[in-house]
Formats: sequence, structure tokens, C-alpha cells
Amino acid sequence: MEGSLVETHSILEAGSVVPPGRRIPTGELWAGNPARFVRTLTHEETLEIPKLAVAINDLSNSYFSEFLPYSTVYLDVEKLKKKLGISI
Repeated sequence: MEGSLVETHSILEAGSVVPPGRRIPTGELWAGNPARFVRTLTHEETLEIPKLAVAINDLSNSYFSEFLPYSTVYLDVEKLKKKLGISI
């Protein structure tokens, strides 16, 4: 929320809400609504954060079309129109 800060090498679990003005320090795991301290991350977990970020980004890209503001049927129609050479 407004004025909150999540520092580098920290993890905020999915669906967590950080209250206004709260700071999540480096090397900590927070979760919940409102977000609360869970535990300190191990050195190994901290080293895995960049790899995890790339994996999550790749996974989210594969599901991106499911969250468009219109149904995904529109994409199928566009593919069909292109295949049939329809320019309308």
C-alpha cells in the first residue's frame, strides 16, 4: 500500500498486503493480510531469489492471455481471420 517498501532480497508471499508505511527489511519472509514477519531467509534462499523471479515471470507469461479484459475467444477469431486472409 501507499508508502510501503519491500527491500531487495526479501520475499512477500502471494496475496499479501503490506500496510501503509511498512518496511519489509532485506532477508526476511513476510505473508498475510496484513503482511506479518514469518522468518528470516537462509543464505541459500536469498541466492535463489533471482532464479525464482525469472521462473515466476516465465510462468506468468504463459498464462497472460487468460487475464485479458476480453475473452480469449477473440484471439482465436483473429488467428482464423489471418489464416483465411480476412482483413476486416
